[in-house]
Amino acid sequence: MTRRQGWLVGLSVALLAGVVALVLVGVQRLEFFRIRAVEVAGVRLLDERDLVARIGIPRDAHILVPLEPIAAAAEALPGVRSATVARRWPGTLLITVREAPAVALAVQEGHVLVIDDRAGVLPVDPARLEAPLPIAARDSVVASLLGRLQATDPQWYRQVDRATIDGRVVRLHVGPRTVLLGAGAGTEVFRHLAAVREWLAERQRDWRAIDARFRGRMFVQGEAA
Repeated sequence: MTRRQGWLVGLSVALLAGVVALVLVGVQRLEFFRIRAVEVAGVRLLDERDLVARIGIPRDAHILVPLEPIAAAAEALPGVRSATVARRWPGTLLITVREAPAVALAVQEGHVLVIDDRAGVLPVDPARLEAPLPIAARDSVVASLLGRLQATDPQWYRQVDRATIDGRVVRLHVGPRTVLLGAGAGTEVFRHLAAVREWLAERQRDWRAIDARFRGRMFVQGEAA
């Protein structure tokens, strides 16, 4: 490359950088590119307006506002597990969130709380729930187990009335019946438990309790009164 060619290339790069800078400045100053709307997707339980207000996007923000801080602010809010932010030109931001699952109701100091699978309190009015939740203590072991059950066997999870814990034993109460589980019970245990319940139902055998604490074995006790 000759000296003249190198000079032309350098000039071209400089001009391009200048044009880009001018465009960015223009976008920031033009009212047309101000953020006029913030849309939220993925919300079922959380309040969209409250979520947007708590993220705190400046009123004079433009469409080229950095997106990472907005996503981080959303993920720091109770009830939000992850968030992504995208631009929709000329003046809309789309925030997509993944909510923490609501797994139980807990009573604390006279208040009914909605808790997630980490025993965190969700900023959710219990009256907004789409389906009833089991009653449980605000305990991380119980909440985590209920979260795993909800993800593995949602139909039977919805039949659980209460969940209690005694040491490392979690008891799920379904009407007059009780299921005993180890604190770390997971997908494999829940699937085996579903198979046992199905086997009992097919043979029209009623039961009062199933002890599912032991690896590879489940003990069925008595008949429901």
